[in-house]
Amino acid sequence: MELSNDFDKAKTRALKILSFRDHSGGELTQKLGKHFDEKTCKKALAWIREIGYQDDEKYAEKLASVLIETKHYGVRKARWEMKQKGLSEEVINAALEAYDGDEIVGIIARIIERKYTDFLDDRAGIKKTTDALMRRGYDYSDIKTAMTQVRESVELEYE
Repeated sequence: MELSNDFDKAKTRALKILSFRDHSGGELTQKLGKHFDEKTCKKALAWIREIGYQDDEKYAEKLASVLIETKHYGVRKARWEMKQKGLSEEVINAALEAYDGDEIVGIIARIIERKYTDFLDDRAGIKKTTDALMRRGYDYSDIKTAMTQVRESVELEYE
């Protein structure tokens, strides 16, 4: 009888946790694990998934969109953040495959145009820009391509 009571409490706590924001299955299990045993946590997670309140694939797609399109993280940093949320490698790969090289180059170009155009005149500025974008998780080849595009568009504007 106590297991059923714990299960009901775990379900209630899981719903309360999910009422604030979406969580991955790993995050939810970890939070429930602070109060309940592993078997109860797994059972509560299965119930939450069964009623459709938690889906790692949908959560990963939303998270990838926020990280890449809103926070302007590169794929590498977005992947790391998603791993920190307890998502599996295959779920992460599926969510990030929507962001191909051209879209990422476009995002980088917009960041450069907005923040770094004044730094593209000398080597030190180019290095500063490249380093800042690499810290955001962008690949060097994508940064280089975006810089070339921005420089060409800036040159065309001044002609």
